[in-house]
Amino acid sequence: MNVDVVLNLIMTAVMFLVFLGTLWLLRTEKREARTVLFAFAVACMLLSGLYWLSYGVLRPGTRMPFAANEIAESAMFLLFGAALNTKNRDYANHKKDIFFTALFTLANVALWIAWSGEWVDDILTGLTIGYFFCALVVWIKQTNSFPKWEWRIICVFSLVLFGTQAAIFWVPEWLKVPFDYFCYAIMMGMEAFLMFRAFRTLFVPERTKFAVADTFAAYAWTQIALFMSSGAFYYVDILLFTMCIPMMLLALKKEATAV
Repeated sequence: MNVDVVLNLIMTAVMFLVFLGTLWLLRTEKREARTVLFAFAVACMLLSGLYWLSYGVLRPGTRMPFAANEIAESAMFLLFGAALNTKNRDYANHKKDIFFTALFTLANVALWIAWSGEWVDDILTGLTIGYFFCALVVWIKQTNSFPKWEWRIICVFSLVLFGTQAAIFWVPEWLKVPFDYFCYAIMMGMEAFLMFRAFRTLFVPERTKFAVADTFAAYAWTQIALFMSSGAFYYVDILLFTMCIPMMLLALKKEATAV
């Protein structure tokens, strides 16, 4: 088995355990719509993982422009967004945040299209993941889980990341590799920052109310990093992505028990 198959196997096993854990949480007296929607989202993720696990075994190294699992991934993003929206109450007060989140999503879609040329696939994915990002940003703002200085860091690093990624298409050949590694440094640094926040939130009682926002934010960034990565960096992102899902479940459990 190659590395891709092994990592997909690990990820699928974790998704299955998280799905079972979510069902167990739903057996308790405090059943929330957010947890139900999360369960469906994890089920979609599990189906996507099973598809790629089978595809990797049957057709290793073969690229498919539009795979069946992408329907499950789009449903997953919509369900994550819907889960957050069960408690989002003030969209009208965050129009500016939604606007800039839409620009962030558009920048991602533009890069995806430039890399793959798959217009329909990338635009559809952008629409669904954009819905999730908007719901996440509104929830973060609503809970005040990120102080202003952290928002500034995220915004600045995002601008630098997208600017550098775009510049790679135009710089001389000898600069492409250094620019590429600089982008990986930004992505990995942001992942370390957001993962640290998520871990701290889960294990510091005073920050329990921020658990959902912080863990979902860590997941969102690892998802973006996955779409931008290849080689060894991609494998690291897969592992971080896999770690985020049980953290999200634990955050939902803490939220449910705190009510």
